[in-house]
Amino acid sequence: MHKILIALLFLACSSCNNGDSATAAMKDTAASSQTIHTNISDAVVTNKQPIMLNGCYQMAQKRDTATLSLALKDSTITGNLQYNLYQKDRNIGSLKGVLRGNTIYADYRFQSEGTTSVREVVFKIQDSVLLQGFGELTEKNGKVVFKNKENLQFQTTNPFHKVACP
Repeated sequence: MHKILIALLFLACSSCNNGDSATAAMKDTAASSQTIHTNISDAVVTNKQPIMLNGCYQMAQKRDTATLSLALKDSTITGNLQYNLYQKDRNIGSLKGVLRGNTIYADYRFQSEGTTSVREVVFKIQDSVLLQGFGELTEKNGKVVFKNKENLQFQTTNPFHKVACP
């Protein structure tokens, strides 16, 4: 009986150690995964096709144009955005945000009529173009933001196409 109790105690302790080793393995896997994601610099996979996100994009429709330059490092997006909309003031500014899945969420800090403003912008990556999101806006803490990001409409009629950078 004493030998059976010792054997059961040994097995219980062994499984405790395996749990620690399993936990350690999970931590190693998570660290390895983080390293892999940290080393990704400029590619996004949509519809099983990698898209090199870094570079320049342009939207042109009738007399309206917009140009966008992007740099992706890890999940951080930076760049410049300029809107030249017919009979409207030109906006020129910078972007800083994050890439989540196939969507870019960024703050657009821009100059228009001598005033600096900040507005939230969202772009969805679809195939090889960027679609800008539009929706109801509100002001929050001195910044114009979307009231409900889940209700954004992404315009397919005026996408941003990748172009050669100037």
